[in-house]
Amino acid sequence: MSRLFEKDIGIKIISLFFAVVLWFFVLDSSNPVISYDFNIPLKIENEESLKEKGFVIVNKNFPRNISVSVKGRQNKISTLDVNDIEAIIDLEKIDDVKTKSLHVDVYIHKEGFSIESITPGVVNFELEKVEKNSFPVNIVIEGKPKENYKLIGVSSTPETIFVEATDSVVNSIGEIKVFVDISNITSEMVIQKECVVYDVNGEVLEDEELIFNVNVEVEMAKEVPIVPVVKGKPARNYIDGVHKVSPDKALITGPPDIIEWIDNVKTQEIDIENANQSVTKTVELNIPEGVRLIETPENVYVDVVIEKVAVREFTIKSWDIAIENAVIDGSLIYEIPGTDINISIEGRKEELDRISVENLKPSIDVEGLKEGRHKRTLKVVLPRTVDLLEDYEVEVIIEKKEDLDEG
Repeated sequence: MSRLFEKDIGIKIISLFFAVVLWFFVLDSSNPVISYDFNIPLKIENEESLKEKGFVIVNKNFPRNISVSVKGRQNKISTLDVNDIEAIIDLEKIDDVKTKSLHVDVYIHKEGFSIESITPGVVNFELEKVEKNSFPVNIVIEGKPKENYKLIGVSSTPETIFVEATDSVVNSIGEIKVFVDISNITSEMVIQKECVVYDVNGEVLEDEELIFNVNVEVEMAKEVPIVPVVKGKPARNYIDGVHKVSPDKALITGPPDIIEWIDNVKTQEIDIENANQSVTKTVELNIPEGVRLIETPENVYVDVVIEKVAVREFTIKSWDIAIENAVIDGSLIYEIPGTDINISIEGRKEELDRISVENLKPSIDVEGLKEGRHKRTLKVVLPRTVDLLEDYEVEVIIEKKEDLDEG
């Protein structure tokens, strides 16, 4: 009886084995294991950790996609898509600048599948250390200021550029410049400019990592004369002469539409009424609203020279006197009798000493006069600080030319 039972168990085991084999056979026939290739985007992780370690990848020609061959049952493969698979390289795994490659890690977020192949399975790259260095911004002025304008100052913000790049890039930098054209600038102005980076040989470096912008502040001022304002008249027999101011010019700045129309800066009034000696005063400048002084004091020194009136006499010959507005057709003859005319001129002695008869350019105006004897006022050319003591008359004889011919 026991032998029969043992015989039945053996038969049952053999039958079960064949049943399992048959089941797998049927399964493989109706739902076989197959391979399928997926094109998966490559993800780069932990790039910031690379910077923290002081490294940078100098060639980022990573493949955009990875081909992954996945093995699984046919009915399950059809449920799998690219969103269920990840292809990653983890930059945190890099500990040495000499690292040249990383394996691509592929993860399938569904069960029942295996990875048959990954192409490419390794990503190659080159590392360099990140260096930091600072370079001053050298401002290069181009163009010339407009007439009467002066460049007061120029600066950049920031004044120094901190460059963080690969060792080879940082070591190649020679200097950093920014170019500013001041031709049309007439006031304070801030201009944003892009810097130009040069290598150690003076050639321009074209690199996206080396694009820097700075704000350049340009301070321009207009130079105008300072005009002293004097009121009143000196005491009798005294005259005011030279007006000197120190400094004699002012630098001003402000809104361009105001500065453009300012030709001078005036002082407050200096009263010389009844003065009999030179006056020296410190006075304030009258600055228009909205205008500021640059490198110019608000108070200036003004000297007004007061001196006694000097008198000088001149003898004018008749032939020294020019005749103005004579008829141009030659029908009239003009004659000034040969009598000397003595005139007296008063003014500052220094000014009088520089005068000659030729400087006076004596003349009379005969416009509208007919034949006969006439008296006309003598005209002379005088400096501002010099006057004739009185009016002097000159006799002129006018005759028709035909009367002379008949005589």
